[in-house]
Parts: sequence; C-alpha cells; structure tokens
Amino acid sequence: MTRVQWVVRMPTWLGDTIMAVPAIRALGRAIPHLVLWGPAAHGELLQATGVHAELLPYSRRRGPAGLLDIQAAASRLAAMRPSGVVILPNAYEPALIARLARIRRRIGYATQLRGNLLNEPLPAPDPLTPVHESRRYAELLGPTPAQPPLHDDWRLAAPRGAAHRARELVESDGPLLAIAPGCANGPAKRWPAEHYGRLVDHAALQWGAVPVIVGGPQDAAAAAAVAAASKTACVDLTGKTNILDLAALLASSRAVVANDTGAAHLAGALGVRTLVLFGPTDPLRTKPLGPHVRVASIAAFCQPCLSAHCPLDHRCMTGLTPDLAIGMLEPLWHAA
Repeated sequence: MTRVQWVVRMPTWLGDTIMAVPAIRALGRAIPHLVLWGPAAHGELLQATGVHAELLPYSRRRGPAGLLDIQAAASRLAAMRPSGVVILPNAYEPALIARLARIRRRIGYATQLRGNLLNEPLPAPDPLTPVHESRRYAELLGPTPAQPPLHDDWRLAAPRGAAHRARELVESDGPLLAIAPGCANGPAKRWPAEHYGRLVDHAALQWGAVPVIVGGPQDAAAAAAVAAASKTACVDLTGKTNILDLAALLASSRAVVANDTGAAHLAGALGVRTLVLFGPTDPLRTKPLGPHVRVASIAAFCQPCLSAHCPLDHRCMTGLTPDLAIGMLEPLWHAA
C-alpha cells in the first residue's frame, strides 16, 4: 500500500521556519507521514527539537547550475508521489518545482504571479492588516486534513545533551546571557553596539552574567563591535557554531537579548526568557512566540517601515536606550 504523505516546503529564513512550527505540527498530527522540504539545517534542527517528520533537503546553487538543482528537486518530489504539498514561503520557485513534479494538490498563497502553478491557491492576507506569520502559515492548512494548531504547538525541546554542549563551548559554569546582535537582512534591525555594550557590562557587574555572543559568519562584524564596546570579556562564538550548537546555547542560557532575528525566535520556542529589540519590523507580525518573550520598542512615528536600511536617523533603535532594555531584562533574569 502506498503511504499517505504530505510535503511541507519550509521557509528559507530560520525565524520564519520557527514561526511555521505550529502549522507543521498540526499537519503532522493529521496525516501518517510528513516530509519537510527545504534547508537541511532547519529540518535537522526541527527533528532534534521534537518535530517528527522526514527531511528532504533542498538548496539551489547560483547561476546555470541552479537549473539542475531545480530539476533534481522536481524529480525527487515526483518519485515520492505525495498526496499534496503545502508551500509556506511566497516565492515563485517552490511552486514551480511542485508543478514540475506534478504533485496532485499544490497549496499556497497566490503571490509572486504563481497562481497558475498552484491548483489550490489561497488569497494572500491583506497587507494592511497585521497578521502574525504563525497564523498566516496556519491558514494554509484550510484545504488539508489538518485541524488548527494547539495552543502550545510553538514549543520546541532542547536538543539532547544541550547543557553539556553549551558548557563545552563556553567553558564557564556561570549563568549565561546570550546576545544576538547581528541580522542577515540589513543593518536597520540592529541595536547599536554601544547600547549592547552597556547592557552587557551591567548584566556582568550587577548580576554575574556570562555574556555569550552568538550568530552566523555574516554577524562577525556586529559581534566584534559589541565586544569592543563592552568592558566585559565576552565569549564570542559568532560563526563558530552550527545550528544545533546555537540551540544548545540558547536553551542553556538564563536569558537572551536579540534583535528581531532567527536566534530570537529559536530562543522563544525553546522556552528561554527572551528580550527582543524591535525597530523597523512589526512585532504584531513577527514577535517570537511564547509567554516568556518581551518586546522592547519605542514606537517611533516611522515604525514599522520594514526597511533594511534606515532612510532617516535610525531613531527606532538608537532611541531604544540601554536603561530601557536593562529595566525590561532584569525581571526576566531574576525570574529565571
């Protein structure tokens, strides 16, 4: 007998993937076999933190070689003969691959001129109405056998051996304060390095925190700027960890301070008390899930502009003072 299976095309960004976890879990409960299609690291992370699904890795090279990757992905999907695919990202490419694979049911939002590639297109939510990304993903389940997500479907478990791995990386027994000062989407979402420096110094001096800077290789400059702005010796692990190491570090931290990044979403999903510094993006749409997450924002007149580069004076982030962030972080730190 052929297995009844569905495929979920994961988003490209880590934060978006974490916000999609409730929808992924809801679909997984409704069908016997679920396949996560997309970035291998994201799929491995979800598997290691409690999401039960098979992984179909996908990445596309630049240039003409990318056409071969698209063709190979379509062939692999066609060979699986899934009952349907739910395409979470709005991009054209995954809809094209699903169409080339002749998947019987192709569900996604009718965006990016891809409506003719989907045979069950849904109208995209009104862009002027703030809808959280997790809800936007869950609404794609309407044509599937899935019921709506449960109230705690956002939660992820710490990877096995997380505490031991974190201590190996940090080489300290003190309480960890994880700092994620970078951002892959542009500088507008970054809190100033000197602000991070003041927060780090206060946390280390007053609370005995061990500051650990985390991020990918693209965040090295932002991490170096924070370390230079701080009088405290920071443990800089930027670019030195894989995604499971990052999860172990966040899960083992007493608290996390981050820009609106994938690290913030992962920390929230792991149940860590997290302070997220919002500037150009909209917390109504992208706040990390969980009751232990707090948002710091000054609500400037220009927020949210959604720009990668501030066209004005970056007041949304420069005006978000270290004293304000410290005041919000302190009860989170001591509650932990």
